[in-house]
Amino acid sequence: MNKFLNLVMRYITADQIFSGKGFFPSHTVLVLDDMNTISDITTLDSIEKSNVEHFKGIITPGFINTHCHLELSHLKNVIKQHTGIVDFGLSVIKNRNNQSPEAQLEAMRQADREMREQGIVAVGDISNTNVSIEAKKQSDLFYHTFVELIALNPERADLVFDVGKRLLSEFSKAQLSASLAPHAPYSASLELIKKISEDCSTLNKPTSIHNQESNAENDFFNSKSGDYLRLYDTINVPIDYFKATGKSSLQAIISSFNSKINTLLVHNTFTNKDDIENAQKTHSHLYWCLCPNANLYIENTLPDIALLHSTNCQLTIGTDSLASNSQLSIIDEINIILKYQLTISVELLLQAATYNGAQFLGIENKFGLIEKNRNSGINLIEGTSGNYSVKKLA
Repeated sequence: MNKFLNLVMRYITADQIFSGKGFFPSHTVLVLDDMNTISDITTLDSIEKSNVEHFKGIITPGFINTHCHLELSHLKNVIKQHTGIVDFGLSVIKNRNNQSPEAQLEAMRQADREMREQGIVAVGDISNTNVSIEAKKQSDLFYHTFVELIALNPERADLVFDVGKRLLSEFSKAQLSASLAPHAPYSASLELIKKISEDCSTLNKPTSIHNQESNAENDFFNSKSGDYLRLYDTINVPIDYFKATGKSSLQAIISSFNSKINTLLVHNTFTNKDDIENAQKTHSHLYWCLCPNANLYIENTLPDIALLHSTNCQLTIGTDSLASNSQLSIIDEINIILKYQLTISVELLLQAATYNGAQFLGIENKFGLIEKNRNSGINLIEGTSGNYSVKKLA
């Protein structure tokens, strides 16, 4: 008799089982205890077949959403699509306080529930304020909060950094994992990026930055031209001190990061091969986050994911916020990529959505893998390529 049959166990298998790094052999069976911890990984011929639940589809670990803005959840359906990044950003500034604190909290709770229902188990979340703390404390999901700082003027780096550290301490006091992050190359000085990066190194925590989400970002750095001049003029922020670099934004800022800490480059919509090669030579712990639905929502274009894959970029997947997306679903992001970029394999994207994301956040010892003695969540992906749906099994 099989040694597990006298215990309260669940035996599950599927057409395919993805570990987080690759597919298990066919006929693999996962043995789950009553706490949904994987007690064993065995084969179909070692289990009484009548005890095995067989599912059509692909079993995966729980998903890792490496880029979200939970505190913008109340902006769903508020901002028009295809405005471009500058007008999108101006709309966020205009509308981010358009609802009461109670309504904003309820929107965050609903977004959190949506992510959980969509098989997400851990989130890398951007916060500019403390408003998401309560929702995160009450959540079953693991959150790592990136306290995002903005100051292009290098003379403001010390002040903004100190304010950020005080906000960071609020998350820490709430026993929530958190670290600092610069917003974007066009909104964070090299001095601020260096201070943030060194602080993350001291704490052994990851950091994150929005990267090349628009062509305007590269124009701004290369020749101090383009639509970001309109942004700063509209919000009445002088930028006389900023000098053109003759480089792309990524090439201009990448050396300011501590190359020993996990650093997430988010969006990468207008990143080219030279940018990638330069960044990889400079920084040994880079991860590249794909948020395709947000890219289509704002700029109506997608990054060259085949290029990112061919240059050995460590990919992760994010949803961005409900201000720039209709839902917070990793499987929907995967569907968009499979529809638009036909050379990309589902295996690559599943690893991006599970193990790679966990590794970036430094939680790969708990999440991102189907492995004995783990409880990393169990998802079932059903349907066909480009039209997948997800169901939580455990």
